[in-house]
Amino acid sequence: MASLGHVAVGLAAGRLHAGADGPRVASALLFVFLATFPDADVLARGLGAGPGSPWLHRGALHSLLVAALAGAAAAAMAGGLGRSRLRLAIAAAAVSASHGLLDALTDGGRGVALLWPWNAERMFAAIRPIPVAPIGLGVASGWGLRVLGWEVAAFLPLLVYGLWPGRRASRAVTLR
Repeated sequence: MASLGHVAVGLAAGRLHAGADGPRVASALLFVFLATFPDADVLARGLGAGPGSPWLHRGALHSLLVAALAGAAAAAMAGGLGRSRLRLAIAAAAVSASHGLLDALTDGGRGVALLWPWNAERMFAAIRPIPVAPIGLGVASGWGLRVLGWEVAAFLPLLVYGLWPGRRASRAVTLR
């Protein structure tokens, strides 16, 4: 995936979590971060991770355990953002887990280490309808732009929901 789908999931989850009266911008920023942070693992090779390391792309940071830890950390650091800490922890873990699960639906790469550290095997879903995107500047290539177009079409409902303006509080006009 080219990350647009991950951002769309984060935006929609942030809006859903904030509700009509919650801190929508803070919620959106937190959930977009949670939905995209597993791809920080692209830096692992530059930080010294060698071949076969669980820290390489789609490895440990894409696992369900790390997603659960991210949910707990988000709730501990951000409070509940207008909701209970438990609700935030569950929503944050789900959004973080969505990254690895969506990547498992792509048609390329070596798979995703969803069950790390118990099982380092890289897995794919039984069906893989999402085209894999090139990493880095390759997103600007012809193939990368086609993948971005696919993601816009596939995740448009989440993008629209996440970015749609909220209702403004009506201001009563008082005449004296």
